[in-house]
Amino acid sequence: MRARWDFHIECTGVRFERVHNYEAQITKEHAKEFGLPEEPFNALITIEPDEKSYDPLIEQTGHLRITTPGNNEATKDLAFWLARRVAQQITFSQGEMKINYGLILGEHLPDTPEEAEQLGDRSFFGQANLIEVRPAPTFDGSFLHNVSSSPLIPQFNAADSAANPIDRFLGMFKILEDLYGPPSKKVQKGKRVFLADSLKASSELLQLTQQHLHITENGTDRQLTKDDFFRLIDKLVKMRHECAHLRTSENFGITHGDPRVLTEVEPLTNLLRGLTLEIVRMHQ
Repeated sequence: MRARWDFHIECTGVRFERVHNYEAQITKEHAKEFGLPEEPFNALITIEPDEKSYDPLIEQTGHLRITTPGNNEATKDLAFWLARRVAQQITFSQGEMKINYGLILGEHLPDTPEEAEQLGDRSFFGQANLIEVRPAPTFDGSFLHNVSSSPLIPQFNAADSAANPIDRFLGMFKILEDLYGPPSKKVQKGKRVFLADSLKASSELLQLTQQHLHITENGTDRQLTKDDFFRLIDKLVKMRHECAHLRTSENFGITHGDPRVLTEVEPLTNLLRGLTLEIVRMHQ
């Protein structure tokens, strides 16, 4: 049995005039990394343009289809990884290709009569990714009693509107570094001052963290202890190093498209956003 994943694509600066088919050779080592049986196989990659763009503001729309052996559950991670890598490579070398992750459809393709009978009328599958649209809050005029000249406000806004989670995280973290990080001369009284130690030493940062962040245990929120605060700082500093520095030869660093962006960077970025928002409000 094979699973064919269908991703909607939007293209700018590059145009497809026909259907393009490619084969990706998956080694047994790569198969193992994605939780598949340890044996080599080929995945089919198809790029098919729409006859007409479904959005007049987009130059061209179409489909990026990934077909691999296995069912949708087993092949999901590999299919998403291949789709991201194809879009990134085309964007790098030709023009921008974006994947619309709002609705992803797919179909199981049986290879035997037994598999067809087993599937019955359940050959199609899909995944919808929904975002809750909340009403805009009413303007609060009290925030504009004084016009602030703080550089932290445009820094926060630029970080908050960054196009990817890594840049968002680094932009937010700069606010912590600016207010609570070590001085530009990192050696004081003959001793080197480390970033994590400087952040941990800030009583103001500890107080704000305990005031605005909580830990949920067994359905109940509790305040962060000092040990919780220290562990959080260690996580943030470690993530800052991995987002800011890249050593692929040493398997160090997080790149755009890395699965860890979703599982590690985004959760910490959302947490850091709430904290830095309150910090900037206090210092504006």
